[in-house]
Amino acid sequence: MTASPLIRGVGTRAAVAINVMSMIGIGPLITIPLVLGSLHGPLSLVGWLLGALLALCDGLVWAELGSRYPGSGGTYGFLLRAFGEHPVARALAFLFVWQTIIVVPLTQATGYIGFANYAGYLVPWISTHAFGVQAVALGAGLVTLLALYRRITTVSKVGLVLGAIAILTLLCVIVASYAHFSPHLAFAMDAHDSVWIGLRAGLGQALVIAMYDYIGYGQAASLGDEVIAPARTLPRAIVAAIAIVAVLYVSMQLGVLGAVDWHAFVPLADGTLPPLGQHLASAVVERAFGFGAASAVTLLILVTAFASTYANLLGASRIPYAAAVDGNFLKPFAHVHPRERFPDVALLVMGVLALAACLFRLDQVINALTAAGVLIQSVAQIGALFAMRARGERAPYRMWLFPLPALVALAGWAYIFVSSGAPAMLFGVATLALGGAVYAVAFVWRPGRVRSS
Repeated sequence: MTASPLIRGVGTRAAVAINVMSMIGIGPLITIPLVLGSLHGPLSLVGWLLGALLALCDGLVWAELGSRYPGSGGTYGFLLRAFGEHPVARALAFLFVWQTIIVVPLTQATGYIGFANYAGYLVPWISTHAFGVQAVALGAGLVTLLALYRRITTVSKVGLVLGAIAILTLLCVIVASYAHFSPHLAFAMDAHDSVWIGLRAGLGQALVIAMYDYIGYGQAASLGDEVIAPARTLPRAIVAAIAIVAVLYVSMQLGVLGAVDWHAFVPLADGTLPPLGQHLASAVVERAFGFGAASAVTLLILVTAFASTYANLLGASRIPYAAAVDGNFLKPFAHVHPRERFPDVALLVMGVLALAACLFRLDQVINALTAAGVLIQSVAQIGALFAMRARGERAPYRMWLFPLPALVALAGWAYIFVSSGAPAMLFGVATLALGGAVYAVAFVWRPGRVRSS
């Protein structure tokens, strides 16, 4: 077996940090108003708690597959190796990489645009001019790409620092939200609301948004060839990251409910956010400690947003690299920087596509992003776990209470896919269909391009 040309420089703490900053980012700081728009008042806590449960169940799938098949590419490698020599293995692996090439730049763009929106709290001109938001978003994307264009050992050390800043940012917002906490305000429901009516009306959409914020717990698995002792490190990093982030999210949501009347920052009738909703975290800190403290926390929020996009692009760039090395994607993506030893072509292509995606609108993309990842990454990956088990393979880490968590994850993802709405479902199906056509042209009709295992 040929040794990987990549360097193993990511330990347990760095892996946890990579997962945590992939999960946190700007997401919860811009989506709390959206969750409250679906599940009013204290019912919003149900969305975050059920999201954490689904993330844990799905995370255990990642953990077992990651311990059995550690390597660069994450889901790509799981699908290819779990289904063995069956023709479906290469097709699913290719489609996953295809979806990654399409979806990751959009995901990155949400982080860059969210960064620009919070920058507008400090420089109001940015948020009042569309070009200002786009310019700042493009700048954030360019800085992220340049920061990652280096050796993994340096990236790992930076990841620890950025992961700590991401946690510190949420802690600052949480502390501010509890400075003048009102239990009556936090747990008060509208007179016309009830638990059953509220959950029935908004749970699906709230879970779509919550899982958008939780996704990222398997990011370190995309760096398997660069993780130290991956069979032990990856499961620990996944479970630890989910536990840390779930506590932070629930604590922050509860604190916000007790600090500000939630009616003031939910989306308006036309779907746009009021000013308070655009800079919710900054507004909460300002009400507790003043503008100076809010400005400082806003700077931390900007660093946190950068940290998330940094980790996401880091992991995503290894996916087409791993596929190309195996002969299942375009050959140039297998190129490794001759001196710094990282997949430079994959990083550059995905980074540049992310810059282009900054020109899209931020609103209405979360549903599409979540739905697009369900069919291949989530559902097919759960299928890969069952295929691995059916062959009698024993992973170093085995899921608790198998198969219950896997079945819960499968049901949860199916519910989220349907709840994302017709346009998002169409986006997910259409991109897969297009990817299937490309696969047929590139590999089925020209089988000589596929390298045998």
